[in-house]
Amino acid sequence: MRGKDVPKMVGMMGKRARQWMRRIGLGMLMSMLAACATAPAAVSIPRSEDLPVVNSKTGEAYRLLIWRPASPPPPDGWPVVYLLDANSVFGMVTDIMNSRSESVGKTGVRPAVVVGIAYPTDAAYDLTRRTRDLTPSVDPQTLPMRPNGQPWSETGGADEFLRFLHQQVKPLVAARLPVNPQQDVLMGHSFGGLFTLHTLLSHPDAFHSYVAGSPSLWFGNGALLQQAKAVVTSSTTDSTGRRVLMVTGGDEERLTATEQAQPDAARRLAWKQGNRMLGNAQEMRTLLAALPGLAVDYREHPGLDHGSVVPMYLYDGLMFALSPTSPAATGTASAPR
Repeated sequence: MRGKDVPKMVGMMGKRARQWMRRIGLGMLMSMLAACATAPAAVSIPRSEDLPVVNSKTGEAYRLLIWRPASPPPPDGWPVVYLLDANSVFGMVTDIMNSRSESVGKTGVRPAVVVGIAYPTDAAYDLTRRTRDLTPSVDPQTLPMRPNGQPWSETGGADEFLRFLHQQVKPLVAARLPVNPQQDVLMGHSFGGLFTLHTLLSHPDAFHSYVAGSPSLWFGNGALLQQAKAVVTSSTTDSTGRRVLMVTGGDEERLTATEQAQPDAARRLAWKQGNRMLGNAQEMRTLLAALPGLAVDYREHPGLDHGSVVPMYLYDGLMFALSPTSPAATGTASAPR
C-alpha cells in the first residue's frame, strides 16, 4: 500500500465505523421506543373478578369481588365466604385462602369461594355508605359524639342491606359458581361486626357461620345487647347448627402510642373507654351462649387494638368457619323479611 493511499483507507474505515454506530444507535433507539410503548401489566388476583351490581330497590351501585379456588368444587359445591368492607380486606383474605386451602389436611382450611361486597371506589373504605349499610335503625339521640366532633352521617340501613345480600347477591353468586348454600359464612369488622351479629339475632338462618371482628356494640347505646337479651328471654329462636366467632384486640380500650401523642388524646381515650369494646363483646358472648343450638367462640388477642386486630380476625374467622373438623351446619337459609 502506497503512503498516499493510507488517508483514503482510514477515511473508508471511519465511514464504515460511523455507519455501524448509526445502525447500533438506531437499533437501541427502536428497542427503547418499543419498551416505552409496552405498558406494564396491572397486578391482578388470580381467579378473581370485579362484578358491578346495582341494588334493585335503592338504585345504588356496588362491586362484587369474587374469588374462586384452584381446585375443582366438591360434589355439593364450594362453601362461600361473604366478606364485608371488601375494598380494604379482599386481597388479604384471598391471599390467606390461596395459601392455606391448598392442603386441607395440614392447614384445616377448606377451599371456598370468597365474595367481597365493595363500593365503587379505590379507597379502602366508603365511610358514609358503610355507616348507613352496616348499622341497624336506632334513635339518633343515642349516638355519642364522634371523636372528630363531626355529626353522624346517615345510619340505620342494615335491614335493607341484608335484603340486598340475600335476595340479589346470593342468587347471583349461585348462578355463576357451584356453591353450597348450606355452608355460607358472613364476616365483618367494627360496624361490619355489628351488622354480622345483628343478622344473627334478627335472621339466624340467613347464614350458617358468623364471624364478628371487634363488633361496635356501643352503637345505639348498646341496642344490640338489649336485643340479644330479649332473644334469650323469649326462647323462640332456633339456632341449631349455627356458629359464631367474635374476635377482639386486647388493647381496644387503650390508646396506641401514636394516639397518645395527639392533641386530642384525652377525647379519644374517653371515646374508647366509653365504647367498652371488650366488655361489650364479652357480655355478648355470654348472652349468645345461652341460645339453644348456637356454637359460640370468642378470642381476644393481647397487644392488638381495633385496627391492628383485623388480620387476626380474618385468619381466625376463616379457620373457624372452614375447618373440616367444625360441625357442619344443616338446614336451609331463609330470606330476611
